[in-house]
Amino acid sequence: MEASRGELPTVSPVCSSGPQPDQSRLVVLLLGEKRSGKSLVGNSILGKLAFHEETTRSSREDGAAFGTQVTVVDTPGWMSHSLPPDRVSEELRRGLTLCRQDPHVILLALPCTSTFGQPEWRAMEAQLRLLQTPIWQKAMVLFTRADKLGGLPIQEHIRRQGRTLRWLLERCGNRYQVLSAWSESQHSELFEKIRKVVEVNQRPKEMRDRMYTQLRQELAARGAKKSWGGRVEIDDWKTGHMERTASRQTLSPGGFLVEPARCEPVLSLVLLGRRRSGKSSAGNTILDREEFRSDTKTTRCTAGHGRASGRAVTVVDTPGWSLFGLANSKEVRAEVRRSPSLCPQRSRVSFLLAVPVGPFGEKDRRAVEKNLGVLGSQVWGSTAVLFTFGEELRGRKVEEHVEESGRPLQWLLDRCGRRYRVLDTRTGDGGVDQLLEMVEQLWARYV
Repeated sequence: MEASRGELPTVSPVCSSGPQPDQSRLVVLLLGEKRSGKSLVGNSILGKLAFHEETTRSSREDGAAFGTQVTVVDTPGWMSHSLPPDRVSEELRRGLTLCRQDPHVILLALPCTSTFGQPEWRAMEAQLRLLQTPIWQKAMVLFTRADKLGGLPIQEHIRRQGRTLRWLLERCGNRYQVLSAWSESQHSELFEKIRKVVEVNQRPKEMRDRMYTQLRQELAARGAKKSWGGRVEIDDWKTGHMERTASRQTLSPGGFLVEPARCEPVLSLVLLGRRRSGKSSAGNTILDREEFRSDTKTTRCTAGHGRASGRAVTVVDTPGWSLFGLANSKEVRAEVRRSPSLCPQRSRVSFLLAVPVGPFGEKDRRAVEKNLGVLGSQVWGSTAVLFTFGEELRGRKVEEHVEESGRPLQWLLDRCGRRYRVLDTRTGDGGVDQLLEMVEQLWARYV
């Protein structure tokens, strides 16, 4: 690699007289489970023994690599099969402060010797959401201990791991690096990919948004015309336009080919509603497992993935708003605005507005209009009403309840195109099959 390639961050002029972060220094944050090989990666990047294998506290070390001044922050690993220990969470947050500025790249260490399924994803998501910093546009997966694959190609390892790992890779823009016995070539490959991450993220936000929008439009158009047979990496832009090469149709070191038979459309369902509207319980009913805590207050968006009625489904639970000032309205709306970002790329995102069977007045209507408004005026075209606590109908038809509820509920149903279903968690599948059929019919209009 040429020395100029190592000059990753661009120095910006300092206008304040106060202490400033060193913007010419590359800042790398290491995250992962216990015994994932994070510390060894940090030592390899710095070319010295900076971190010990049993990490209990976050630590920072400065050095140089490929002619670039580098800061590496190592953090304690979490455990996937237990609740997040408060001490680990505190150390992760402290690790972010040790960066002294937003990290340029976040390396997620995943050892090839273990599986990455739903428990591992939930543990990772629980820790990452505490950091209060943009994660996914800076994240890269490091497959550590790849020498244990015994010659198995990394693409086959990814395929065998299943949907959860593929979803994580998509969240990271399919950026990953394989690390076995550390070599100069692997070191060079990693820095080249880090350089791309920094290059893209240093562009003005408007330009990045425009490029992401352009790419997603191309992906959507391509998916509508034929089954997906190639892999495009979101980061592969050169000087403001996307680099297109024939290698995109084959397996490459920086990405993997999605087999057409495995490119099953994902239905993404974002649950919205007031506090105690049954959102979390509805999500558990759809996924047929206790994915979301229904006995505690939801304060942050969380996502669960699985299958429902034979379909691949992602369900996003969100904090509920309050009619009586019991929830921070600004924080709730920020989480509502963030909720679609938890859905897999290229998935079909629909919004389910949880409305308990019972009184629905003008105050309820105004709260719905205000909180869904943060998603834009187009949200109503992909929103359906989910009547929760369906057992409260006590044998009556839901149409009778709608007719008796008055103008505010009628207004809401009109805005949602009269799309609604009842969810009864006491019987059978609770109406999940009919709900998903309605969502698919909604999306059929755009195919």
